[in-house]
Amino acid sequence: MRGDEWVDLLYGPAQQKKRGLRMSTNLEQLLAELPEDRATGRIAEIYEEIRRFSGVPYVSSLQRYVATMPGALEWAWDALRPALVPGVISETGWRLACDVRVSPAQPVSPEALKAWGISAADLAAIRNVAANFVRVSPVNLMTGATLALLLTSTHPSGTRPSGSGFPGVWTPPVMLGPMPGNVDPLTQDADTRAVLMRFVTEVDGKPFVPALYRQLAHWPGALTWLADELAPRFGSPETNAARVAFRAAARAAAPDIVARLPPVAADGMPDAATIQRILATIDRYAETSPDMTMFGQLILDALPERLPA
Repeated sequence: MRGDEWVDLLYGPAQQKKRGLRMSTNLEQLLAELPEDRATGRIAEIYEEIRRFSGVPYVSSLQRYVATMPGALEWAWDALRPALVPGVISETGWRLACDVRVSPAQPVSPEALKAWGISAADLAAIRNVAANFVRVSPVNLMTGATLALLLTSTHPSGTRPSGSGFPGVWTPPVMLGPMPGNVDPLTQDADTRAVLMRFVTEVDGKPFVPALYRQLAHWPGALTWLADELAPRFGSPETNAARVAFRAAARAAAPDIVARLPPVAADGMPDAATIQRILATIDRYAETSPDMTMFGQLILDALPERLPA
């Protein structure tokens, strides 16, 4: 099947209606973001702290997208920073992630890796990509749950920050190795684009391919293996139950964190329309972050740690 046929089969009008999506399948209209190498001033400082407190050399698309909304990331970071610096958000996410698993994949043999053109260096790089997402995705989920509660705390039923912060000094984990970077789907051949479209979802009406898959697209054989392995898992009861449980656990942990945060300044708070866009993005991330955690671990468990000499 050709790449354009895959796109029409998976994301044509009938499939979008069935899946509740309203988006263009034009990859030239991918979700907007402020890339790390174009961040300056305060945003660059925030990006550096995001990397440090997440323990990964990478700023996720959640924050890169919010950074495109004037003043929004700055306000959110100031509000959440008292729970990030002492590691409360990160450690809570990692603790909750310990219980998130799906059935393992069949082990990938060295012979299969060789057939995909995967060298020992490639294997180490792929495992590093998976490890990065296993580490960062629970932090994103917990950050999103906490931020969503902050943004709705103006309602009478909301949990209001009224504490004095969190005591203690926290040392973040040693930073994981750098990743090769998200591929631009438009620069890939039709077959690779078609595989990437098998992972596409929607954020703010735009196509969104989660970064785990765009990183793995540097190794098309491994990406195709993962697409085939995950196809029956995306909608399975087991995967959905794990998603729901992880999301619910993060949301249940958020009120205690928010209540202990210092009061949040009303000055600079995003307007109502921007808040709705951020909340919708957080809601979508609450689906993809559990997937990145579970499927990143699935990759680590299925791949050998090294190739035989």
